[in-house]
Amino acid sequence: MKLKLVPPFALLLAAVLFSAIPCACALSEAEVISSRKKTNPSSSHLLKIRHETVVNTMHVISENRGRRLRPDADAAVGVSTKSAKTTSKSAKASSSSCQAKLDTCQAVAAAPKWLFVQIADMCTLYRNEDGEYHIESSKFHKKTEWFTDRPFHLEATQPTSEWFKNFEELFDDEDGMPNAALTIVHDDTSKDVVVSVFAEGYIKDKEGGGGDEGLTYGYKLDQSTSQESVMSLEALMDGEDSVTLDHCSMFIDVVGGVSKGAVWHSSDQIPDR
Repeated sequence: MKLKLVPPFALLLAAVLFSAIPCACALSEAEVISSRKKTNPSSSHLLKIRHETVVNTMHVISENRGRRLRPDADAAVGVSTKSAKTTSKSAKASSSSCQAKLDTCQAVAAAPKWLFVQIADMCTLYRNEDGEYHIESSKFHKKTEWFTDRPFHLEATQPTSEWFKNFEELFDDEDGMPNAALTIVHDDTSKDVVVSVFAEGYIKDKEGGGGDEGLTYGYKLDQSTSQESVMSLEALMDGEDSVTLDHCSMFIDVVGGVSKGAVWHSSDQIPDR
C-alpha cells in the first residue's frame, strides 16, 4: 500500500476543522441551541461538518495537487521530439562546417609551395638617411627562376620585370613578406651569406633609359633580431653607407600557389593561385 503525501495547506485546514468539531460535540443540546442564538448564523456551518466530509475533502485536494505536479505524457513527448530535431540540425550544421574547413586544409596542403632564385651583377647595398637598408641593381637577370618544395618536382620561369610588378600581390597571403638569403661575390671572392626579410620590392626608372634596359630593381631589407645576430647588414657593409658588389644572388622564401606570367617547364598540371 502506497502512502500519499498530504499538502501542507490541507493539513492546516484539517487541523482547524478537527479542533472545532470536538468542541462542538462536547456541548449539550441546550448549550448548542444557546450558542446558535448568540453566534452569527454564517459561522454555524463549522458545527454541521461531518468527519467523513473533511477526510474526503483532504483526499480530493491531495489527488488534484498530484495531477498538477505530474507532466502530461503527450506534452513531454512533443518537447522531447522538438529538442531532438533541433539537436540534429545543429549537429548537421557543425559537421558541414568541419568538412568545409577540412576540404580547405587538404586543398592548401595539396598545393605546391614555390621558392625563387634571382641573380644580378653590380649590386649596390646601401643605407639611406632613415637607416633603412636597400639592395638594387640595373643588371638583374631577365628571368626569375621558380621551383617547388618537396614532394613536388616542378620548375617555372617568369620575366623579372613581371616578378617585381606582382611582388606585393604574390605575397599578399597574410603570412607576411618573404625571407631571402643573399650570397655576395666581390673581387672574385665569395664574401658571405646574409639573411633578411624582403620588406618591399620596387622598380626605379633610370634616366635616359628605355624599356627593361633602363630599369633598376630593388628590395627594402629588414632583418629580424635572429637574422641580425648571425650576420648583420651593417657588418657586411663594414661600416660603409654604400658598397657595390660584383655579383649577388637571392634565394627567396616559399609561397603557395602560382602567379600569372610564369612559364612552366613540366607537363604536370599546375594549380591556379
